[in-house]
Amino acid sequence: MRTIAIVLVLMGALLANTASSAEPVMTAGDLQQLCAGTDHVSVNVCRVYILGVTEGITLGMNIAAGKAQGARPCVPQDMSGDALELALKKKLEGLSSPAERDGDASRFIGAALAAAFPCQPPRH
Repeated sequence: MRTIAIVLVLMGALLANTASSAEPVMTAGDLQQLCAGTDHVSVNVCRVYILGVTEGITLGMNIAAGKAQGARPCVPQDMSGDALELALKKKLEGLSSPAERDGDASRFIGAALAAAFPCQPPRH
């Protein structure tokens, strides 16, 4: 459990930049350094980052194909990593049943983001 906490802290630090900053939140070089590390924190952060991006792509494809429940999220470009983390942590605190806790994490995040940041219909 301590390892997971360390990984989450490191991921939070990496996401501290705003989503609209000029440079990527994590560069390919950053990922290369993490994945080259042999300590358990580097190995876990590398694995979690790759898994998260992969699940994000899958979720995005399902949303685009109409296979995901709920609406498409429209997270503001100037949303900071800290604010995004806080919004999701509030939703996580509401998980009460085993069925909710055992559900797919990427779908949970997608639905939580869609609820918190719904896309506005186009103005005519």
